[in-house]
Amino acid sequence: MGWLWRKKNKNKTLELERGAKLLEELIELGHGKSNPIKFFSADEILKATNDFSDSNLVHQEEFYCQWYSGKNENHPMILIRKGTSWWNRLRVDSLLCRDIAVSSMVSGHKNFLKLVGCCLELEYPITVYHGVKKHYQLEINEKPWKRRMKIAEDIATALAYLHTAFPRPFVYRSFSHQNILLDEDGVAKLTDFSFCVSIPEGETFVRVNRLAGTVDYFDAKYALHGVVSEKTDVFAFGMFIGLRLLLGYEDYLEHYIGGEEEESEEEFDYLEHYIGGEEEESEEEESEEEFNSNMKRLARYWLSKSKEDRPMEEIADPEMIEKMGQISEQERCQMKAFLKLSLRCTGPSEEVPTMVEVAKELKKIQRSLYI
Repeated sequence: MGWLWRKKNKNKTLELERGAKLLEELIELGHGKSNPIKFFSADEILKATNDFSDSNLVHQEEFYCQWYSGKNENHPMILIRKGTSWWNRLRVDSLLCRDIAVSSMVSGHKNFLKLVGCCLELEYPITVYHGVKKHYQLEINEKPWKRRMKIAEDIATALAYLHTAFPRPFVYRSFSHQNILLDEDGVAKLTDFSFCVSIPEGETFVRVNRLAGTVDYFDAKYALHGVVSEKTDVFAFGMFIGLRLLLGYEDYLEHYIGGEEEESEEEFDYLEHYIGGEEEESEEEESEEEFNSNMKRLARYWLSKSKEDRPMEEIADPEMIEKMGQISEQERCQMKAFLKLSLRCTGPSEEVPTMVEVAKELKKIQRSLYI
């Protein structure tokens, strides 16, 4: 029975360490705006998910985490996110605590999941969300133009809230479409604040030692020098709406996961380098060369697509255009305005709009379709 005692003792130590770190994060970031958090036991989580049964699995975010539906006596429907072994290999509990702390602060906003609580006992991180409505993984290629516009507006609103709702702005910085869920009403919700950073009062940026997110969404200052500001999110969002929502560009996914599925070690080594690994001088030089090469590839693609004299039927996602059949003049104008906004977000630093301005512009563009 000695092994069982040691395991329970280890879990208790882990729980205490995580609890202390979470309290530290809440005090540092909270500003009195965090919502109550329930701490679930390991037994409660296992019972709610039928021991993480496949029948309860909602979806899996590549190798990062899994989402399960569940229920208990007090919550008829909950959504549970479970970290995978990939997270355990990084062993960064501070990421879990940052995610919980920020989630508790934004829970009242419609474009974020409402946090119910967490479980700190299990080796892999567990967070629990209010699940009155069903949630689905975002599959962009299945979405029509109107739905893509609404997704863009929802996520812009979420990022604008992070930038403006607190005394110290939060920068999301790890943008990926895999961190977006849709509820059954089609409302987009931004998830996972593990890599969020707050900008100190009176400052406009901070420097970080490690990068996080989809590489193709990195602006140069962030990728090469670790400089994080609100413009980091604006640039990433501009790339997302332009490349992914309008053009249907998907090649970045290969770059993000680092190779074929069976090459799990390469996937981890790549991500560890960009997110949680040790950095050496030679690796920094290599990453800069790789980043520049990748950006040149994207720039060639982006410029070839974004020339204003090209018909929108040749620019936009061909799969989406095919499903639409024929583009109306209103939709064509709307797509052009969408493209211009994307170019502004990714353009010269001094001309980049704020996320509040981006959200307002998207609402204006979207309404133009109905006028």
